[in-house]
Amino acid sequence: MPTAIAAAVLFAGSGASAQAKLPPYPEALNCAALTHAAAKIGKGTPQESQLFDQLIFWGMAAADAGRAAGKTSKAVDAEVAARSATLESRLRAQDGATTAALASCVARVPALED
Repeated sequence: MPTAIAAAVLFAGSGASAQAKLPPYPEALNCAALTHAAAKIGKGTPQESQLFDQLIFWGMAAADAGRAAGKTSKAVDAEVAARSATLESRLRAQDGATTAALASCVARVPALED
């Protein structure tokens, strides 16, 4: 399982993603998968750090929403990884709907405090 998702699951218990209302699990899962795919595509680019931050945020949201939906962290990790693999190819192909969905997810990530 990707290290970022595993880390997000570990941090989720701290309530770090509780700043905003918890999205429904399918929405959080989709955003976690989209940001995971984007982070894989952006590895080694100047945006890598920002992509990682977005992945962590949505990974924690998916973990929290999954827990609220009665899912185990292992199940959430597996679902994120599976969906990410599909979405990665769509992002690489610059599919308009997939790119727009990613932009919507990214827009909902709160700014980090310096």
